[in-house]
Amino acid sequence: MGRTMLLFLDPKMRQKQVEGTFLLVNNLVIAADEINEYCNDCFELLSYDEEYDACYCKPCNSWREAACQDPSCEYCDLRPKRPLR
Repeated sequence: MGRTMLLFLDPKMRQKQVEGTFLLVNNLVIAADEINEYCNDCFELLSYDEEYDACYCKPCNSWREAACQDPSCEYCDLRPKRPLR
């Protein structure tokens, strides 16, 4: 750590600098504070299902939040194994 790397994503904008910690994967730059909004397997943006109150990944077709252990939970008790049926 402690090293600085300059990435010029658009050569025309050399004077504008953004500082921070980023993840560069598949030509996608993700800020460290936004990493929880992306799938940790395919790095696609997560979706939210209001019916089951949980985030999921469309390409992976999997929930990204574990179901709670409360048997009376109206969301988790009825949640299907895969978000996209």
